[in-house]
Amino acid sequence: MARMQRFKALLRNEQGAAAVEFALLVLPFFIFLFCILDMALMFFVDSALDSALHTAARSVRVGSAHSNNWNLATFKNNVCDGMAFAFGCKDELLIRTTAMPDFSSMSFTSPVSGGVLSVTESFSPAASGDYVMIQAFLPWNSLLATVGANVNTLADGTYVLSAAVIFRNEPF
Repeated sequence: MARMQRFKALLRNEQGAAAVEFALLVLPFFIFLFCILDMALMFFVDSALDSALHTAARSVRVGSAHSNNWNLATFKNNVCDGMAFAFGCKDELLIRTTAMPDFSSMSFTSPVSGGVLSVTESFSPAASGDYVMIQAFLPWNSLLATVGANVNTLADGTYVLSAAVIFRNEPF
């Protein structure tokens, strides 16, 4: 009978209830918190990619890239140098440049085919007065894919950040 009384007293004892509740909620709370921070960082890097691409494309538009004989590596370096938190940007950034006779012949194609990032890289500053479309693609490993969220665009769980700029070269 004494055992039963001790057992009932133990069940009524609420000491440590807060610690148990905290232990149950701390893991989901931190997963949620880190996913929010991961999404914020991803949007920040995506915004930085867009801004850096527009800045580097300005050199193409005004003709300084043409007069300085820029190649793909030089253009990538200019884009990556304009980005904050560009982890591995120079190694992973993919650039595709398309020169067009007019805006009506412009076409966007998806860089993802069958869960794989397939971009044929190219860079050309084009000639004076040409219409140019420059697209940039940056693979991004997201924490959300690690916790099971289906936000990826590639089969390996990688998300693709992208930016594009379309303009007509100024006379140079």
